[in-house]
Amino acid sequence: MKEDYDYDFPESGDGSILGCVLTLVWCVWFFICMLITTKTDDRGAGIVLGVFLAFLPLFIFIIILETSMASFTADDHAVTFRYLLKKTVIPYESIKSIEVKAEYREQSIRGEVNRYYAEVISFHCDGEKEYVFGGKLKTYFELILKDPSYLQKQIEDSKFSQLKRYIEGQMK
Repeated sequence: MKEDYDYDFPESGDGSILGCVLTLVWCVWFFICMLITTKTDDRGAGIVLGVFLAFLPLFIFIIILETSMASFTADDHAVTFRYLLKKTVIPYESIKSIEVKAEYREQSIRGEVNRYYAEVISFHCDGEKEYVFGGKLKTYFELILKDPSYLQKQIEDSKFSQLKRYIEGQMK
């Protein structure tokens, strides 16, 4: 079983923390680039070089985040989660229990509030280890208002719920 999913942070608010850290790192990088600009003999070339160096990592980071998808692969012995350069392998024999839940989240970007449901799967494993992964659940709020059971149906048919059923079938 192999599926791609729309990555979301497992904990609500983790994205804000990452955003703050990346903004701080980028500000330091921007300052260094502006120092390079002032040390260059040719003012015009220095400004172009400084601006290019300052904004290049920002553009690359935005492109990577917007185009990258997370995925999981489940075989007969383990489940593997991948996102960007991170790979997590969880053998079935170490899994004690699996929990899938949906969380309502709000994300504020430039004064607009983005409301969505995130699906979170938690693997409780031997040695008190816990692995948590999150993905955005594609839901339509108009349909939830018309039919309150719509959200429950979406959760039951979601990729993480299918993965949970698959793993539980393999563990028997």
